[in-house]
Amino acid sequence: MQSHRWSDYSPLVWRLFTFTVIVGITAGLPEIIFNFYLLSLGFDNAVAGQMASLVRISGFIFGIPLGLAVDRFGGVRVIQLAGVVNIITWAILLTTTDITIIRACYLFSGVLFTAQATAILPMLTRVTTPDQRPLLFGINFALVMATSSISALLGGALPGIIAEWQGFSATSTEAYRTTLYAVFGFTVLTVLSLSGLHKRIMTSQVNDDHHVDRRAQPDILVAKSLILRRALGRITLGMAGGVIHPFINLYLRQSHNMPDEQIGATIALFGFASMLAGLISGYFTNRFGAQRTVVWSAAGAGIVMLSAFLPNPIVFVVAYTIGMALIGQIYPAGDILILNTVAPAQRGFTTSINNMYWSLGWAVAAGVSGMLQVTSGFFWPIALHIMLMGVTALLFWGQRYPVYQRASA
Repeated sequence: MQSHRWSDYSPLVWRLFTFTVIVGITAGLPEIIFNFYLLSLGFDNAVAGQMASLVRISGFIFGIPLGLAVDRFGGVRVIQLAGVVNIITWAILLTTTDITIIRACYLFSGVLFTAQATAILPMLTRVTTPDQRPLLFGINFALVMATSSISALLGGALPGIIAEWQGFSATSTEAYRTTLYAVFGFTVLTVLSLSGLHKRIMTSQVNDDHHVDRRAQPDILVAKSLILRRALGRITLGMAGGVIHPFINLYLRQSHNMPDEQIGATIALFGFASMLAGLISGYFTNRFGAQRTVVWSAAGAGIVMLSAFLPNPIVFVVAYTIGMALIGQIYPAGDILILNTVAPAQRGFTTSINNMYWSLGWAVAAGVSGMLQVTSGFFWPIALHIMLMGVTALLFWGQRYPVYQRASA
C-alpha cells in the first residue's frame, strides 16, 4: 500500500528533486534557443536536425560508460564531472562559428543530460521503497517537464529582453548567444545542488526485501539480454519524439508565423501538460499497472495526433498538448516497469540502456526529420510520429514483465 505521509520519505528525496529542477533548466534552455541561434548564423533546418541528433547520440555513446560509472562511483560524482565537461563545452561552442567545432561541442553538451538521466532514478531508488516509487518517479518526471516549461518561457523572453537592453535585434546572433551564456550559471548551480550528498546517498539503504519481485532479489542478477529486450520500446519512443519535438519551435514559426514569445509560451504549455501527467501517473500505474499505462498512453498519443494534419494552429496546439500529456504517462510508468525487475546493482546499467535506446531513436529520427523538412515540410515528420507511437505501444504490449508483488512474510 503506497504511503501518503510525506514524513515517510527520506529528506534526500527533496534534495534530489531540487537537483532535477536546476539541471532541467540547464539542459532545457538550449533546446529552445539553439535552433534559432543556428538559423541566425545562416544554417538551415537540416543542420538543426543534425544538432538534435548529435546531442542524443551523446546519450548513446556515453550511456553505458556513465551507467557503469553510476553503479561503481555513485551518481553524484558522475554528475559533478559531467557538469565540468558541460562548462568547458559551452565555453568553446559560443566562441566559434565553425560548424565542425559546433558539431563536436554539441555532441559533448549532451553528456550532462545523459548523466542526469542515468543517475537520478538509481539515486531515487536507493533512498525509496518500491511502494513509494510510482508517486516519486512521477513527481520527478513532472519536475523535468515543469523545468521545460520554465526553459521555454525563459528562452522565448530572454532574447527580446537582452536585445532591448543591449540594442540588438531580438532575432540576432548576439541576442541568442548572450541568452545561451545562462547555461554556465545553471551548470554551476547543478553541481552545487548535489554538494555533500555523495556519502549520504551511497550509505543510504532502504530495506525493501519484502517488496521486490521474487525473481529480482538483490543477489540475483537479471540477464542483460532480458534487460535489452524489455526496453526495446524506448527506441521507437525516442524516434517518435525526435522526429518532431526538437523542431516544434521551427514548426510554429515557419508553419504558423508565431513570434518567439508566443512560441515560448506554447512550448511551455506542452511541458505543463506533461508535468501534470507525471504528477498523476502514479495513480494510473497503481490502478491499472505500469504496462497497461504505457501501452494505452502510447496508442492514445498516436491517435490524437491525427488531428494535427488539419491546417489550423489551434487544432495543432490542442492535439500536441494532449499528446504530450499522454506521453508524460509513459516515462515514469516505463521506468517503474523496468527498474522494479532488476537487482539494485543493475539499476545504473538498466537506466543507461533505457536512455541509450531512447537517445539512439531520437538521434536517428531527428537527423532524418531535418532532411525531410528541407524537401517536403512537416507532413512526413508528423506522420512518422503517429506511426512510431503505435509501434511503441505494440512493443511494450508484446513483452512479458515480472509481476511486482509483495513477498509473503
